[in-house]
Amino acid sequence: MKHKINYVIITTLCVLVAALGVIIGYKDRAIDTLRHELALANHTAEARKVMVEEARLLQKAVNANSQVLKVTVTAYNPVAEQCDSDPLIAASMRKVREGTVAVSRDLFDQGWVFGKKVRIEGLGIFEINDLMNKRFTKRVDVFMWDEGRARRFGKRTIKAALLDL
Repeated sequence: MKHKINYVIITTLCVLVAALGVIIGYKDRAIDTLRHELALANHTAEARKVMVEEARLLQKAVNANSQVLKVTVTAYNPVAEQCDSDPLIAASMRKVREGTVAVSRDLFDQGWVFGKKVRIEGLGIFEINDLMNKRFTKRVDVFMWDEGRARRFGKRTIKAALLDL
């Protein structure tokens, strides 16, 4: 009889341990889901903060009578066919890098010079680092390392503002 009671107690304890394991597994999945949702919410909040800051800078540029123009925006890569014989060095004599743009010479002559910041609507803020070929006007070329990404970017007509930062 005593062995039967011990067997029942051990079986009950095993069932309880198994049930607790299932509950803990379920809770762990719920915690992982909540962590993922929190990370997504943080990412979304950060993206919104960047958008608000960009809108504030554009409005500041408009209010300060800065140059806001509709320009043709394209993308380029560091290859000799798109640049010159040294595609890793920009016209500013600095290295090419993400976050920079080349501008057409007419814009350069209007004060869109090396080191100035440009906000391109929907794309962000970039630093002027390079010049485009003389044949282009009212044009900004965004630097990208990936040629496929640049081709997919295509050609767009977008507002751009020269920022006084």
